[in-house]
Amino acid sequence: MKLWELAAEAETTEAQAQQQERVERFLSGRDVQLDERLARWDVLASLAHARALLDAGLLSPEEHARIKEALVELLDEIEQGRFRLAPEDEDVHTAVENFLAKRLVPLGGQLGAGRSRNDQIATVTRLHTKHQLLEIAAGALGLTAELLKFAEAHAQVPLAGRTHGRPAMPTTVGHWALCYAEALLDALGPIRAALERVDRGPLGAAAGYGSPLPLDRAQTANALGFSEPVVNTLWAVQGRGVVEFWVVSALAGLGLVISRFATDLIELSREDCAVLGLPEAFTTGSSLMPQKRNPDVAEVARARAAALVGKTVELALIVKGLPFGYWRDTQETKGPLLGALDASQELLEALTALVQGLRVNDAQAERTLTPELFATDAALERAQTQRVPFREAYRQVKAELQRGTLRLRVPPPSEWLEARARLLGSPGSLGLAALEGRLSEERAFWRARRESFQSAIQALIDGEGGASR
Repeated sequence: MKLWELAAEAETTEAQAQQQERVERFLSGRDVQLDERLARWDVLASLAHARALLDAGLLSPEEHARIKEALVELLDEIEQGRFRLAPEDEDVHTAVENFLAKRLVPLGGQLGAGRSRNDQIATVTRLHTKHQLLEIAAGALGLTAELLKFAEAHAQVPLAGRTHGRPAMPTTVGHWALCYAEALLDALGPIRAALERVDRGPLGAAAGYGSPLPLDRAQTANALGFSEPVVNTLWAVQGRGVVEFWVVSALAGLGLVISRFATDLIELSREDCAVLGLPEAFTTGSSLMPQKRNPDVAEVARARAAALVGKTVELALIVKGLPFGYWRDTQETKGPLLGALDASQELLEALTALVQGLRVNDAQAERTLTPELFATDAALERAQTQRVPFREAYRQVKAELQRGTLRLRVPPPSEWLEARARLLGSPGSLGLAALEGRLSEERAFWRARRESFQSAIQALIDGEGGASR
């Protein structure tokens, strides 16, 4: 039975039942399947709410103990994969409350006091999102660490740098790899900001307008591992969809970095370039052409990263212009959010493993350097040593190249890298130590947040979380 139904309302004719089933299928969409993934967090939120009801005097210690025992048992069923939702359950909140109602007649129904499915889903979604963001950050840091190792190993392997897709100036494979390492570290900034937005507890806001019960929302938020509660009860509910948009926007920024990196992997591993060699397990063959190996993992990664941008648009269009209060439109934000969280984690796992097996053809990389790549060096040398204004030196070099009177050469790497040794972040001075320092700082931040969250959740399960102080 639905949480909002009377027993008499649940009794229907066969025709009414068929019509109701069609409506339920339409309304639930993929929601029942998605909610199964959130069931663990709903049980944890219920544990915190039960403690709040105990502290508010709505449950006796004995009643609280019985509810807690049943919820912990249900949590065990969920973690062992034995918990399933049916379409008639409507959502995970109904399924959990129905479980308690059957198990603890009539006590199970008391857990609905002071909360609504509106603040429940907002809480559950934030808990799941926080957990996933911590995992995604760990994945991004892992990929960054692999790129730093790769860059150090290939710091002096020459490579033609490009602008507009054409050869431009000399660089190194290590310099190229560090570009993406630093980009990933920068991409963690918006993800950290998204975590701060997510890390606030809505529980106790009920349908958006609170309740007359003396519930300690700050204590409940703390018990669930949130840094603080959402202060305004209306925003606690109305923020649904907007918070998801902020999260997915941050992940889309990460996706932009991954997409460009995937494109470089494809381009630099082409047979006519062959600077990079992709691990064979990350390529596939052709059903027609026996000689082909295709960079399918990088191509699919690029497409999935692009889809993250699409999900931000989808979320924005769902919630834009909604009047204040709860609207069921926001149910449709769950799919884009969970999809974006999953895709981000899968992308990072796949590319980390790919980089670990990535090979560099040193000789082929060196062959990409041609004399013309050093034309800028020639102009700058005249500006520096002959005191010729740079623009004049530029014109001289360009004119001599067109006339064929300037003979440029490809100097040994030690020579042109030494000339760049004092310019931080250039091929001659990679700045590895600075980026390793940033990586270490980010690891410390995310590790502390993960450990704090895990500790709070475990204390809640053990019966210590949310205790009165």
